[in-house]
Amino acid sequence: MKKINLKWIKAIIFDMDWTMINNMSTHKKAWKEFCFRKGFILSDDDFKQKISGFKNDQIFLNLFGDNLSQSEITEYADEKESVYRELYKPIIKETSGLTEIIQKIKKLNIKLAIATTAPKANRDFVLKELHLENYFDIILWEEDVKKWKPDPEIYLKTAELLDVRPWECLVFEDSPAGLQSGKSAGMKVIWLTTSHSIEDLLSADLIIEDFSKLEISE
Repeated sequence: MKKINLKWIKAIIFDMDWTMINNMSTHKKAWKEFCFRKGFILSDDDFKQKISGFKNDQIFLNLFGDNLSQSEITEYADEKESVYRELYKPIIKETSGLTEIIQKIKKLNIKLAIATTAPKANRDFVLKELHLENYFDIILWEEDVKKWKPDPEIYLKTAELLDVRPWECLVFEDSPAGLQSGKSAGMKVIWLTTSHSIEDLLSADLIIEDFSKLEISE
């Protein structure tokens, strides 16, 4: 069990994918199912070369060529994310200990926020399915910022909207880009080993397997 004192913390910010939920395998299945419905098989190598690490706009150009219009890209993106929600709904599960830790934080009157690249429909879907719609003071997503992680903009903007200083914030993250973003913003970062090895996370302030392994105090 890891322990952390929140005496000087006024806000806690969560990443979503692979932090609040472990959903990346479902996203991969959704990409394969989407491509199958479009008439072709997506290999594991294609996934690595054309999808992994890219934003949706570039992914669809990678898959279908440079002649796609923006409206076609938007239509494809909506369809793929719909497939993801269809596949994930029966099996969605929070990262162990998530709800309990959120409830403890709320009792301490610490502000809560989410900073995520997840599309709005996916974000709303996750919060509804986990019954967490009413816990967060602020939710920022990709459309709210000009630069994305590892740039610190989203975390700095979240702190500003919460009316707290960056050094008064604690971030929960799972990716190297997210860790760099939070640290560059001047925040404390707790790393969850849900998507990367511990060796990738050595600059984190604390490393945990999941929220059930964390004990908080004031």
